[in-house]
Amino acid sequence: MQITPFTVERLLQLPVFHGAKVMAGDEGISKEIYYISSMEMPDLTGFLRPSELIITTGYSFRDEPALLCRLLDEMHQVGSSAIGIKTRRFIQEVPPEALYKSNLYGIPLFDIPLENSFIDMTHAVIDQILNRQAFMLREVREVNQQFTNLVLNRRTTELVVLIGHLLSCEAAVLKENGEVESSTSHFGKAVIREKRAIQVGSRIMGYLAITRELREQDRFEQMCLDHAVTVLAIEFTIRQSQQLQREREQESFLVELFSGSSHQEDLLRYRAKQLGLSLRPFHYVMVVRVTNMTEVDKLPPDEQLAHLYNQLLQKVNKPGANNRKGVVINDSLIVLCSSIHGEVEKQREDAEALAKELLPLGEGFPSDLQLTVGIGGVRQLLAEVPASSLEAHKAISIGQHTLPKQRIVHFYEVLVEDLLLDAAGHPVLKMLTSMLIEPIVAYDKEYGTELVATLGAFLKSGGNTKRVAEELFIHRNSVLYRLERIGEILQTDVNDPEVRFRLDVAMRVWKTEGVDIQPIQ
Repeated sequence: MQITPFTVERLLQLPVFHGAKVMAGDEGISKEIYYISSMEMPDLTGFLRPSELIITTGYSFRDEPALLCRLLDEMHQVGSSAIGIKTRRFIQEVPPEALYKSNLYGIPLFDIPLENSFIDMTHAVIDQILNRQAFMLREVREVNQQFTNLVLNRRTTELVVLIGHLLSCEAAVLKENGEVESSTSHFGKAVIREKRAIQVGSRIMGYLAITRELREQDRFEQMCLDHAVTVLAIEFTIRQSQQLQREREQESFLVELFSGSSHQEDLLRYRAKQLGLSLRPFHYVMVVRVTNMTEVDKLPPDEQLAHLYNQLLQKVNKPGANNRKGVVINDSLIVLCSSIHGEVEKQREDAEALAKELLPLGEGFPSDLQLTVGIGGVRQLLAEVPASSLEAHKAISIGQHTLPKQRIVHFYEVLVEDLLLDAAGHPVLKMLTSMLIEPIVAYDKEYGTELVATLGAFLKSGGNTKRVAEELFIHRNSVLYRLERIGEILQTDVNDPEVRFRLDVAMRVWKTEGVDIQPIQ
């Protein structure tokens, strides 16, 4: 849309400027005029404005005509439009250097007849400027109303097309990462000339890009662009509000799902679909916890830990990660995963990929912090997800005691320990640990040996002493010596299959002592 500018050429067509003659600077007659000033003071510096018309009798240069050259220099520096002089009042002839500079700078220098009144000329020019500004403001108000209506009706694409039409160029709304969200038909990122940030608060949510470079005199276009950015900020605010509302609803749904308070499969699936959650054939839960590599119970202060979990949550729920959705509950990040695969190995691969995504934890956090992941079994029904959640919690809690060096633990790896936990306190189990484990623990404590660790590695490896030696970084003969010593303490043969079975059960019971599994309330 074009609004006819008030130029030097149109100025000279006004009746009050009848008889005015351009002496130099013809190339600048298309310059637009926004201000007018009558100048008779010799002090030139500091009061000139862009797009300003100066009219003068020449009184200030009557004794020193070269000051007119200085005035032209100043006008060129600030971008003034033109200068009119009553040449036959105080100066009879314009210096040739002033005419040269007028042509050089493209600043029209015109002669004003003596009989023309400065007051009449000033009033006429101000009327033209005000009328044009009033018209432009009316047009901008209408444009802004159209912008607002389009935004409130969620028609962003039409808004972009309208912007392109008003500015006579291609236009596009870009996402925060620079990806084109909506654009006019021939828009190309390679020909962007201007890009305005769309901010909500202090955060840049996106950009409005156009393929035209606006000049200072393109006032209407500048105002349209400013209004477009403002209403697009409203659009992004609406989106942000809706996104936050959806995230809160998703969080509430996940808490309810993990707690097992709803058992109606059809209703769960309907709600999950409404909230945009992925519904693939298989579902399982991963629990991610921040742990300390050196001191298990030593963690950052609550505020810092909450900030860390929030960062992890943002990474889990990042845009595009449609096959997972997480929520933080009781100092654990609980992630609902949806997959087309039901194999345990595929679950482990997904868990390893997620752990890599979440690391490193970032600056400001102790270097000895790490992530531990527990994986629950696969389920096909959403109503059975709470069972997978409980299994993931068990996997991570039991794994911290039985598999302390393992960062990712699947529930299937601790099935026996889970069974033994259900029978915790049984007299037979107490008897086994009392007879087969506690004597070795007491011996280690008294003599500073590592017989318990050696026995645990021996049982885990299925009696393979070579693997035990490799795991403990000792010679195989040392392993054999330690096993012999264990047999002497327990007065039994550790290579006997029945004895090894009992030792294995007793070791698992002993390792799971103190395991605390917190169900979701």
